Amino acid sequence: MKLPIYQKKEIVKTYEADTYDLMFGVLEDVADAIKLDELKSGSNEEIIRMAGALITRSMDTVKGLLKDMFPGITDEEIKNTRVSDIAACLVDVVKFTISQLARGIGSKN
Repeated sequence: MKLPIYQKKEIVKTYEADTYDLMFGVLEDVADAIKLDELKSGSNEEIIRMAGALITRSMDTVKGLLKDMFPGITDEEIKNTRVSDIAACLVDVVKFTISQLARGIGSKN
């Protein structure tokens, strides 16, 4: 995943993350914020809608998630990202969250 940081319309820095090594607390916050109980089909459109809702409902969760995914990113840099770039990252995280929760539900203790 890539998250470009802009100054005006020019990319001045790009954060990259190859893996999703999210802390449980962040995963829990995302799961609560996206309201998984409303997930019906798991289609890309539905996941994109959930990611958009996450942005509008839970700014603190989104910022925490971005800081967890991209170590070193600052609040000021987050302010200089495009919503569409954040949404693309969130779609990947929502898909990951769903797969992790499904794996946890399907595994034996």
